[in-house]
Amino acid sequence: MFDFLGHYYPVFLDGTALTIIISIIGVLIGIALGLLIVLLRLSKVKLFQWIAKIYVAIVRGTPSMIQVMLTYYVLSKVLPIPQVEFLGSGLDRIIPGSIALGINSGAYVSEIFRSGIISVHRGQTEAGMSLGMNNNQTMFSIVLPQAIRNILPSLGNEFITLIKESSVLFYIGVQEVTAQALGVGGTLYDFVPPLIVAAVIYFVLTGIMSLGMSYVEKHMGNKYIRSTS
Repeated sequence: MFDFLGHYYPVFLDGTALTIIISIIGVLIGIALGLLIVLLRLSKVKLFQWIAKIYVAIVRGTPSMIQVMLTYYVLSKVLPIPQVEFLGSGLDRIIPGSIALGINSGAYVSEIFRSGIISVHRGQTEAGMSLGMNNNQTMFSIVLPQAIRNILPSLGNEFITLIKESSVLFYIGVQEVTAQALGVGGTLYDFVPPLIVAAVIYFVLTGIMSLGMSYVEKHMGNKYIRSTS
């Protein structure tokens, strides 16, 4: 049933490598964008608050496939991205696709950050102010470190979701795992075995991410216990 892997395994390796790369880029963009959006959301400036709310509402209220395709078609018109091949896909498709994943993830990450910040007792902020810190110093030195520890499980779930969401990039021609599986299936005239292989690859990637996040969560928990004891 899986004899084709002897010939097509390099294709799946390229697809896996590309999935990992675009997922990492999407995660980094999502974290940076999510932090920016939550700071706008918590700002005292009404305009910033509305910008953040509208962004989150639009991203959460539209399909990720539409977001990917819109990002690709818009960026292809305004940015001169070179059509250089990388792991079977052009950078003119990989870059917009990765950005689209980051934009999508940023909305959810911002809400995760916001819930974490709200969970930190207000007394922590007051303690920072009493030490002479301003709002920004209190946020980045006291509130955010505690919020991140609280939201690690939710962040981990979002990153796992992003790895799986990367499959929508095959709509714009990015040869990630799903696209490679469909390509092999078309060649073999049998899509079931290649898609099973793709499912196993996603399962392994998300499992590794789960283990990594569990390790980080445990490490930060132990560090917090030592610092408070």
